[in-house]
Amino acid sequence: MSKKSLRIVIADDEVDMRDYLQKVLPRWGHLVVGVAENGTQLASECRKSKPDLVITDLKMPDGDGVTAIKEIWQDQQIPVIVISAYPQDIPEWLTGHPLLASVLIKPIKTADLEPVVTRVALSN
Repeated sequence: MSKKSLRIVIADDEVDMRDYLQKVLPRWGHLVVGVAENGTQLASECRKSKPDLVITDLKMPDGDGVTAIKEIWQDQQIPVIVISAYPQDIPEWLTGHPLLASVLIKPIKTADLEPVVTRVALSN
């Protein structure tokens, strides 16, 4: 089974996290097709670009990640990697969802993110 290059939408209200993801994901052979700084933008980017994977924070202004994930999953079956500094705030329905690829706790490390992205790419 070969690894597929993924089209990825990322969302985080922290500019440093968005910059990090925009730099590291292409190094692994993936294409960042959308960048959002809140949940409202995330849902819009996903409708527009039809990504293979979403990487999102949960606590963001102007539409949180949980609401955006619900909206995205109503229309598309996209795996999601959640990155959060507040793992205690992740709803139980989300932790048990089959499209949740992983929950990574901030600050994330490349050694934690890369295997999850690779696993999604191999299953796509």
